[in-house]
Amino acid sequence: MQKSTHKAQAELLLPSDISIQKIATSLEKQIKEKCNAKRYASIKEVLSLIGKGAAIASVILAPGTAKAFASLLKQSPDYEEWKRFNPSYLRRTLQQLHKQKHIELIYEKGEEVIKLTQGGKRRILHYSIQTLAINKPNRWDGLWRMVMYDIPKEKHKTSDYFRLTLQNLGFYPIQKSVYLFPYPCFDEIEYLRQFYFLDITVQYLLVKSIENDGIYRTYFSLE
Repeated sequence: MQKSTHKAQAELLLPSDISIQKIATSLEKQIKEKCNAKRYASIKEVLSLIGKGAAIASVILAPGTAKAFASLLKQSPDYEEWKRFNPSYLRRTLQQLHKQKHIELIYEKGEEVIKLTQGGKRRILHYSIQTLAINKPNRWDGLWRMVMYDIPKEKHKTSDYFRLTLQNLGFYPIQKSVYLFPYPCFDEIEYLRQFYFLDITVQYLLVKSIENDGIYRTYFSLE
């Protein structure tokens, strides 16, 4: 699933910079909630912070001692966002991202700043799908959520990626393009619509009852 989704992002159009910023902000919040200790700066965390707009001085990519880097880091406009990381680890991660061409140095308002490249934005989207999950309440409300889609044949690859994502989220395939889930998931489906640029080709339905639904109740452990 991860390889397929990553490949999808190499082929699909990118959403707007504002959408990327919102996605990165949400992703960074999820990561931050898991652990706030000062520690290793993972690629996912650093990309998410840069993607959401956390400023960091471009000079930190220049050669220098670890002590000099830590001093420069404190001068960054958004130091509060970065201070939880070990400076040496953060520097190493930034250098790696620059080498991989996920970040770049650009001039903005007369200053050189670090920004995401197109490749970096695609990496953010890849991470966002990896972390996508649907909350399951303690009790089922008795309603079925049905997702139906009719994606044009010329977008068959997108259709395949969308189907794989639904399966990864735990949806039950009733038919080739009809999937079922027992818990509220409108926001997640709306996100996937935007992520895969599907819009009205995907329909979300609330269904009160389905004939002979015993197999579905068993599948979702509702009995």
